[in-house]
Amino acid sequence: MLVWRHEGNRVRMRRGALLAWLGIAVLIACAALAASGGAASRPAAQEARGSAAAPVSTLDPAGTARDWRRLVTHKPTVRAQASCRPLRAVFYAATDWLRLATRLAASPSPCAQYYVSIPPLVSDKTKPRPDQAWRIRALGPNFHAMAEIHWTTWSRWVASTGSTWYQAGVEARRRMAPAGYDVTKGDIWAVNEFPSSVRAVSGADRANARELVRGLFDGDGGAAVRGAVFIVGAGQRSTAIPLYQDNLQNWLTDAAFWSDMAAHVSDWSQEVYGDFRSYGVPGAPIATRRDYLNDFLQHELVLAGVGPPSVDAARAFIQSTYSPLANAAWQWDVGYGWTMVTVEQMQGFVSAQTYALRYFSATNGQAQDHWGFAWQPRNATGLSSGDLASQTAAILDRLAAAVRDSGESNPADPGSGACGPPGQNLFCVGDLPGAVFTEAWKSFRTWTQPVLVFGSPPQTIQVGAASGPMSLVLQTSTGGPQAAMTPIGVTLSSSSPQGLFSTVPTGPWSSTLTLTIPVGSNAAGPFYYQDTRAGSPGLTASAFGVTSGTQTETVLPGPAVQLRVTPASAKLAARATQTFAVAGLDTFGNAVQATATWSVTPAELGKVVPRTGPSTTFTAGGRAGSGTVTATALGAAGSISAAATVTVAPGKIRVASIRYGIGRNAVLVTARIVDSGGRLVEGARVAVLVRRRGYPYFSARATTLANGRVTYRLRSKPGCYRTTVTAVTHPDYRWDRQTPANRFCK
Repeated sequence: MLVWRHEGNRVRMRRGALLAWLGIAVLIACAALAASGGAASRPAAQEARGSAAAPVSTLDPAGTARDWRRLVTHKPTVRAQASCRPLRAVFYAATDWLRLATRLAASPSPCAQYYVSIPPLVSDKTKPRPDQAWRIRALGPNFHAMAEIHWTTWSRWVASTGSTWYQAGVEARRRMAPAGYDVTKGDIWAVNEFPSSVRAVSGADRANARELVRGLFDGDGGAAVRGAVFIVGAGQRSTAIPLYQDNLQNWLTDAAFWSDMAAHVSDWSQEVYGDFRSYGVPGAPIATRRDYLNDFLQHELVLAGVGPPSVDAARAFIQSTYSPLANAAWQWDVGYGWTMVTVEQMQGFVSAQTYALRYFSATNGQAQDHWGFAWQPRNATGLSSGDLASQTAAILDRLAAAVRDSGESNPADPGSGACGPPGQNLFCVGDLPGAVFTEAWKSFRTWTQPVLVFGSPPQTIQVGAASGPMSLVLQTSTGGPQAAMTPIGVTLSSSSPQGLFSTVPTGPWSSTLTLTIPVGSNAAGPFYYQDTRAGSPGLTASAFGVTSGTQTETVLPGPAVQLRVTPASAKLAARATQTFAVAGLDTFGNAVQATATWSVTPAELGKVVPRTGPSTTFTAGGRAGSGTVTATALGAAGSISAAATVTVAPGKIRVASIRYGIGRNAVLVTARIVDSGGRLVEGARVAVLVRRRGYPYFSARATTLANGRVTYRLRSKPGCYRTTVTAVTHPDYRWDRQTPANRFCK
């Protein structure tokens, strides 16, 4: 068994253990390659993450162990840069994560923070992979581990356990610490990945995504921490741009979704896996390649920037957290774009993407660069394990150098250090016969649809009552009026399953409602909304070819008609405590805040403090018994009440003392019985055996009085006496079977 000793930034390992570890790791890597025929395969669908081969921490165990140990024991000298741009770099690693981090650390940028994802266990992807996070952190204070939270597997966990998505997030966070992740040292979580259904609002996935990240942020009571989200991308050459852009534009108008993301997410990592066939255009200038790359890499940020006021929440969030996930995955023909190129061409591709990313951030006034790369090499050409390790290492080394050198200040051409020294394009090269630039991504520079907005302000509505009149307005993307050229059918819907719409305040009501904006007009309405579920429902107005409008209303609960005490029952030990809370319920079952008067029946069962309030604490007495804790409040039609049943287990009693006295021709033996709180116990049946000179002399059974005492009268004879209590019985207590030390000599 290998034991690593982590001492701050120093790690010591015995040579024999190191060699043993290297041997085992080589065998594991070879076995993985053999099992996959020397190559990993990936499903064609972009949302099918991972490969057929099991993930390994490094494709070069011996080399990585050597380099890692050298780096953590002797930190590399970081080349000073007079003025480098800060970078938050987020890397997705489906495999080979430790080698990725190690080679990045060998050529680090002094102004970068590196975040590297670690995949969960293959056997159960709800379990974070243990014993890895600290190895990333050991590379330096600017290296952090990200625990991959696998969307698909956690969705199965929710379905199989009956839990909520919020509970899934809390549980995923709870499992991080035992696996070695430490959020106090900079580690975070990373969801892999939001599916396209979140973008297109298919089913409940958008709401599920909001709940998952909220649970991940909150955790199980520890430190709250924001994390990363990877979002399934679109192929640079294969995407149906009009449909994709329509879905994206509608998504950006969902203010409630983006507000939740802003509260809980630090890195919005859009998968933009570039295709070499759209990059390596023969003879194209590097500046032209850079700009076409950014059309794709930055399309979501660009679109949010030109959106209407209805996307303000999305725009603010994306501008502060957008982290395009560029492509360093080599030898892929599907899933990661197309990178079936030579190692030299791939080195040029990662260099050029780094240049493009840095250039965009600097020329668009961003204070900090924020982007990363996906890393998952695939041996599609059947390289030997040695060649695969050396060629992928060359790509990693080029990536690390490009990240480092691109940060150097160059106002004339920001980020160009990724391509080589000033004026020398040594690395951002690579031609591919037949490659052509993709023009379609330029469409994201403009908002392509008119926009629906609510013409009436958000309303506060009483549950079960009709709202005031509402209306819709059709606008241009800049907020001006937009007259309909043809009739536009607008469908209204609510996020609340109990939400209803009508064209008149008296009904009839329906869960959806279709209105028409006539030709030449830009308005529809009035309409009315009603809901029997209290909360903050989001209303959506959608139409074909038009950006959806959303608005959040507030639905207040009605007056309480009944009470509910939680928990409904409790079993506790004597002298123990239990907190009870009360909530009112309105006619529709919505919770209503309530203040109640509390009481206990029977009174000797215990007491409640405070006697009035939304909650109380019941303290059990020392005796066993059953009863109720009752909450009483004023409801809509008078006094209402609810009760919780309480069972108190038998308390403990003990013999506090044995005392001796002398009467006329008698020895008096007195036992005193108390409960666990030291209170005198009446009615306890106490049996004693008294020995004189070591022999049984007297036995009797009697009942304690109100003072908790019972006295036995023995005929007096010379000698030493010792008393043993043989039994104490009481219907409400259990005796601890102990007799205090005692002795009396006459």
